[in-house]
Amino acid sequence: MIAPPAQQPPAPRPIEPKPAAAATPAAPAIPASFGFKPLLPAARVALEGESDARSWAFHLTQDEAGADLNLDVAFQNALVVMPEVSRLTVRINGERVMEAPIASADRLKRTSTAIRKGLLRPGQNTIRFEAVQRHRTDCTIASTYELWTRIDGAGTRLSFRNPAQQSRLRSLDDLPAVGGDESGQTTIHIVAPGATRAVAANSILAVAQGVALRGRYSQAAVRVSERLPERIRPGVLTVLLGTTKEVRELLGTLPTEAGAGSFLGFIANPRLGPATLLVTGETWPDLEAIVAKLLTGPVSRPTNINRKTMDTSSWHVPDAPFISDRQMLRFSELGVSTQESSGRRMRVRAVIAMPGDFYANAYGEATLYLDGAYSEEVLPGASRVEIFVNGNVAATVPLNGANGGLFQQSPIPIPLRHFRPGINEIWFEAVTLARSDLACGPGATLPGKNRFALFDTTTLAIPDFAKIGVSPNLAAVAGTGFPYSIAAHVGLIVGRQDLPNLGAAATLLARLAQRADRPLPIDLVGSAATIGGRPALIVGAAGQLPAGLLPRVGIADNVRNIWPQRADAVVVVPETEGTAVFDAVINRFQGRQTTPEDSGGGAPTTEAIRDRWRGSFGGPFARYFIGFDQWLQRTFDLSFAQLRTPARAPTLYEPAEGAELIAAQAVDPDTRQVWTAFVARQEESLEKAVDRLVTPGNWAGMAGKVTTFRSGQDNHVISADSTSFVMTRAFSLTNMRLVFANWMSSNIGIYALTLLGACIALGIGTSLMLGRLGRRS
Repeated sequence: MIAPPAQQPPAPRPIEPKPAAAATPAAPAIPASFGFKPLLPAARVALEGESDARSWAFHLTQDEAGADLNLDVAFQNALVVMPEVSRLTVRINGERVMEAPIASADRLKRTSTAIRKGLLRPGQNTIRFEAVQRHRTDCTIASTYELWTRIDGAGTRLSFRNPAQQSRLRSLDDLPAVGGDESGQTTIHIVAPGATRAVAANSILAVAQGVALRGRYSQAAVRVSERLPERIRPGVLTVLLGTTKEVRELLGTLPTEAGAGSFLGFIANPRLGPATLLVTGETWPDLEAIVAKLLTGPVSRPTNINRKTMDTSSWHVPDAPFISDRQMLRFSELGVSTQESSGRRMRVRAVIAMPGDFYANAYGEATLYLDGAYSEEVLPGASRVEIFVNGNVAATVPLNGANGGLFQQSPIPIPLRHFRPGINEIWFEAVTLARSDLACGPGATLPGKNRFALFDTTTLAIPDFAKIGVSPNLAAVAGTGFPYSIAAHVGLIVGRQDLPNLGAAATLLARLAQRADRPLPIDLVGSAATIGGRPALIVGAAGQLPAGLLPRVGIADNVRNIWPQRADAVVVVPETEGTAVFDAVINRFQGRQTTPEDSGGGAPTTEAIRDRWRGSFGGPFARYFIGFDQWLQRTFDLSFAQLRTPARAPTLYEPAEGAELIAAQAVDPDTRQVWTAFVARQEESLEKAVDRLVTPGNWAGMAGKVTTFRSGQDNHVISADSTSFVMTRAFSLTNMRLVFANWMSSNIGIYALTLLGACIALGIGTSLMLGRLGRRS
């Protein structure tokens, strides 16, 4: 592998690039494949429960906003949804444009409506899907979880009534209008004739980050090639990257816009569709200079300036407020309006973001000051308010008033241990059971008198929390790109400098840049020896990586040779069926012992079974020990496991069966810098494995020191045995007190020993002092 040259790129040539908006050549009519624009941030969006809503932003060019458009919606619902009273409503920019009964349990229902002129605008628009659903027959709380409506990404879109209408991107501000495909993915196809040369790598990686940042895509996948693509579809942005000579040879002729000097802007090309970004210059240093000036420079946020929000508009509006200190947030600021519910379960969602150095996994509480009310029909004891944070139950408050009740800034404590760096989803849920639900007579599931009211003056109070970086911690990388988000330079090692490896690395860097809210300063290096004092990223297939590299991130070195060729016995995926597979999985994970019956012997007696179970508990003393440990957990939320000292002997990870990609992080013992590796099992699946990794669900699941991803299944997280701290703020006694309190809460065994030692020292000191004063009895 050849390292890129270390010299600094010269300044751009004196000829200033012409802005793309200034050139107005006759653009071809958009192809038939661009006669529609997908709208969903994923392949499917689910609306669940008796009432649910999802809203996000989509972007349009000036041409698209002025075109004649239809809104097409395709959805399917659960069989138990009552169609007579269940409704799906769609709003664009706050105006209702469609309302349809939810009555399509057996197949996708497709509906279309014309959008009035003037409703859509160039730039950002918002779309909101609202579902009100009722069960056909069941009145229990559990039945509300059976209600769902799924919006289909392939059939939900904006369609042009006149496909011949011109549509093109005119400036870099139009990048968000590229949008995604039917699965929500945006493909950034970088065509660079000299991509495999070392001099081109840094420009390719910088362009991928800049485009992803300015495009604000929910999930971006980067492909790098040296030839023009065969086919272009919606959700694909083509980037032509190369010197003037290379672009001329690629296209046959140089576009008029790029006729003189360096150029970065959109061009019209009938073969490449309406979204073609050209980046060219006389030399590669010219390219690097213009990319830095026009593409990445405007979004290069200084590391010492905190951002106010974290971009979530592609899947949730409003954007998540970025919490860097004590803060009070009203529900109205989080996009939750005042609302009333007549159903049995009301649920609303809000998102907030925490910094990468958030350190409060064992200490501190946020407080939700609830403003709301519930009616006298609500049964006390059986009804409650629940708060969920990132899918975990964080707080439960029973509704005990026999004649209803009114909440006026009523405090509900929420432990901070449920929060994590980056995006945090907070669900507020009110479960209200009435006497009519118990009887469940005819029509009992129909909407009736309102049971619960939630006011937008409800406030979420975030206290001061400890701020210090912790490594290894993949959750911080996934959440905010930390520690790479604050690094002056980042070393990058790829398994091989070819097109698939560059594409995979660019995809990862695009996701990291979005989370960091700034392009990462990447230096592509040839070996671990040249990384120096920089944090490092490693991307590649296991067999491509050099010997001795994987152990530095906590992965066994024999993984390079064994993992790619290993034939896993059973890989369970959702579509796998059959009792043989089920039995194999159970045997493997439970380690079930063979019984005499399985070996052809007689069935064990009752006494034999009783003796085997008695022996498994270790005798009477062990049973008393286990009982005492359970009492500690119930009474004080403590256990003997918390008193154990973490093992210090490092163990190298070897992937389990079915693993397709490993994300691992460790602190390099020589430089004390953080190294993070993303290792795929096979070279052929490298790009696809990374594409799956950066999808929002998988990306948010990274945590600990190792996270393993299995094809078609969830991930497996291994927590760090020991961690090290990284100072991210100026020294403060207040912050260090919070850091110390959280560390002591995480290491309760050391805390107990320290407290015991302090008590002994206090006793000895008191005894000595009293002896010197002559008061010893």
